[in-house]
Amino acid sequence: MVKVYIVALLKFYFLIFGFELLDQLLIRQLILLMASAAIVAGSMFAFAQLNLKRRLAYSSVAQIGYIFLGIGLGSTIGLAAGILHIFNHAVMKTCLFLAAGAIYRQTGEKYVNRLQGIGYSMPLTMGAFSIAALSMVGLPLLSGFISKWYLALGSIEAGMPMFVGLIILSGLLNGSYFLPIIWQAFFVVDQHEPKTLTMDKLPFSMSASLVVLALVIIYFGVWPQLPLSLALKAANLFLP
Repeated sequence: MVKVYIVALLKFYFLIFGFELLDQLLIRQLILLMASAAIVAGSMFAFAQLNLKRRLAYSSVAQIGYIFLGIGLGSTIGLAAGILHIFNHAVMKTCLFLAAGAIYRQTGEKYVNRLQGIGYSMPLTMGAFSIAALSMVGLPLLSGFISKWYLALGSIEAGMPMFVGLIILSGLLNGSYFLPIIWQAFFVVDQHEPKTLTMDKLPFSMSASLVVLALVIIYFGVWPQLPLSLALKAANLFLP
């Protein structure tokens, strides 16, 4: 739902106006500026949130910034990376929000500083959450890494290598608000109340959805050829 307007803008910018006009009117430079601001500011606001769903919502601001960065670069690889991230982010963020909903359903908790040891009582949920979160950070062999890798290549192709540094910085910022949640879930345990590993108490449909989304993230991180080839075809239509 969040990405519908991006697809509309892509057609509006490239099919109606054309890339050369966008460049002459400095709209492309404005897109790059706003994308950079979204990546940094979205990550900083996400870091400040204790409510898990709010943290995920603000992180979406940064992720949308990646998409517009790819659009603003104006290179075929960069635009393909932005289009690819529309798909990758949809899968990753859906997995994260479903995990947040599962956590609230089973425990009633919605704050990130109250999830110590939850990986022992909800290993399936937190395993899927961890895969999606690490993919958002840009860990290799996960789909989020593919998006960032091709955004970096697109930055170099466009002659704007400074955005490679922005992508690396954004990965560090993503890690700053996702990794503490994972660490608390699996490695912070009350010594007076040792945790025992038990399976999630969730309906099958919820557990199955989390597992499928986590597997999709891994699959397209290892074999990204299908979505990447489609994204490249789309980019070539916009930038012949």
